[in-house]
Order: sequence, then structure tokens, then C-alpha cells
Amino acid sequence: MFHVSLLRVYHALKDLIFHNRVHPKPYNFGAPDEHEWFMDKLLGHQWKGKSLEFEVRWSLGDTIWKLFENCEELEALDWYLEIQGMNHPAELPQRWQ
Repeated sequence: MFHVSLLRVYHALKDLIFHNRVHPKPYNFGAPDEHEWFMDKLLGHQWKGKSLEFEVRWSLGDTIWKLFENCEELEALDWYLEIQGMNHPAELPQRWQ
């Protein structure tokens, strides 16, 4: 923590004054570029016209809407369909409760 009085406005001109300043390189956490985040579960679905989207909750707690094409290989989709009592995503109701 720090006191708000220690905050200062950033001035881009300082980069011109110190033009030889070396910026640190971003740290590589060792995760490969093809690393995939863990998907926790599907929370819901919605139809936008003819496109089907699913609300995906990731292991870190974030949620995001993803198109069916991005979710069709997920095991969680099978679980979601089973809970909804459906055999295929096209059977999902237009309005999700």
C-alpha cells in the first residue's frame, strides 16, 4: 500500500529526455504459447439470431460468452446438454432460464 499523495501524473516527455533508458523485457512465466486456460463449466446459453453462444466460467473465476464453434469440443458441453435434457445444441431453447 502507499499513500495517494505519492501518486504523480505520467509525462511522456520524460522518455524523450531519457531516450537511452532500457525498458525491462516482459517476464516469461514458462507457459507455452499454445497453453490453454482451464474451463470450469458452462453457466448458460443464448441465441443471437442463428448463432448459439455459451457463458463459460474459467478456472480463475472469469466468465465470457463464446460461440458454439469454440465450445463444441468441450466435455463440459456434453455435461451441459445432459443437464438440460438435450441431445444436440440445436435443441436448446431460444430463451434460457
